[in-house]
Amino acid sequence: MKHYLTAAMALIFLSGCDPLGKIGVDWPAKDTPRPDPVVQDKPAADAVDENTPTPDVTKPADTPGLIGVTVASLGDPAHAGFWLETPLVQSAGKGRVSYEKSGRTVKVDLIPIDGPATAGSRLSMAAMRLLDAPLTGLAEVRVYID
Repeated sequence: MKHYLTAAMALIFLSGCDPLGKIGVDWPAKDTPRPDPVVQDKPAADAVDENTPTPDVTKPADTPGLIGVTVASLGDPAHAGFWLETPLVQSAGKGRVSYEKSGRTVKVDLIPIDGPATAGSRLSMAAMRLLDAPLTGLAEVRVYID
């Protein structure tokens, strides 16, 4: 019974309050016109922005060595083995992945996926464990072709 009485007293006490007026929120009137959202035109696909530097490509994706750095998340845990699904390669092959925070490297099968080279990658659970990378987070890894 005390709970009902306390709740009723709180409702009666708070019913006269104007919390928005007391904290200084200034809401516009209902009939105030709202500004139109700003729409920016996208540049044409073939337009060249001379202010944006082009990325330096040091090696083609099919030559041995470092091919890039990617942010990897956990891939399909049902897919066993040591693999990396990445847009950094155009064809399947052998490679390795290193994780700078742990200083570890693991050999993996490189599996191509669609997307720009700047898109993220998916790393197998076994590879993430050997790299000591966070299973529930994102890991920045270096990708090499062997």
